[in-house]
Amino acid sequence: MLAKRTAFTLVELLVVITIIGILIALLLPAVQAAREAARRMQCSNNLKQIALALANYECSFKVFPPGRLGCDGSTLCPLAPERVGTSGLVMILPYIEQQALYDRFDFKDGPWTYNSTWIDTNDMAIAQRVEAFVCPSDTSKEYAETAEIGGAYSTGGKPVAVGNYALVSGSIGPSTGISTAAKYDNNGVFYYRKAHRVADISDGLSTTMFVGEVIETHTSDSSNIWSRAVRFMDCHRSTDNPLNTPPGDPLAVTAYGFSVNAAFASRHPGGAMFAFGDAHVSFLSENIDLATYRKLSTRNGGLPVSAF
Repeated sequence: MLAKRTAFTLVELLVVITIIGILIALLLPAVQAAREAARRMQCSNNLKQIALALANYECSFKVFPPGRLGCDGSTLCPLAPERVGTSGLVMILPYIEQQALYDRFDFKDGPWTYNSTWIDTNDMAIAQRVEAFVCPSDTSKEYAETAEIGGAYSTGGKPVAVGNYALVSGSIGPSTGISTAAKYDNNGVFYYRKAHRVADISDGLSTTMFVGEVIETHTSDSSNIWSRAVRFMDCHRSTDNPLNTPPGDPLAVTAYGFSVNAAFASRHPGGAMFAFGDAHVSFLSENIDLATYRKLSTRNGGLPVSAF
């Protein structure tokens, strides 16, 4: 007598495959949400590390670093050595365990000169990607795409690393056009040349944003090269435009051949994270009231501590 054979019928197999597919479809969003939560936590840790480094810098020098060392081609800086353009993030490298990278920078003329002359000793430094300056949720490339663009803000065809965090210059932005106010007389803490003290921040450290997120940092319209600061671009952003405004839109100005809007933005759903002067990190909704958002970016905008 033949033994009875047991097996799945084709219909039963299709049912099992369908059930497995449904389970995967149900679980996938939860897995993706868990991964994003982990990435967001790492991003928050990065921002906190930067804010603590700024606080440690202030403890050492009694001022916060300027958003940009030196100025540019204005009459305020008639000599080329004063036009170095180095960002404030370079100044805090020793406080995030990057002393060796900091030592690679030549501050006699800086890595960024207004006439696009390059200092070879800085090539390795500006090409270095600093993980503490990179949000794991972002999709930007590692290096700037502006390398082949000519003019004063060219990268000279050499690799230059970008990052996802920019210092908050204040609320003065593209709506003022190409004016010097955004560079030399902004109402935040970090902009050209000026080094502020804690006493200058009358709104209080806990309600004053220091560092925020930026997306598409390798592109011309949203360039965020971490080692330099340029008005409305690299490490020099404002709250003139609403949070999560796409690069180049809607209120943007043509500067240096690019359409820049100075906006903060992130790949986290619904908003972006900011580090404040007291080193706490908060996630701000992209629907935040624009007036409140702007006041949070100023050092003396009159925002009471209880308002946030």
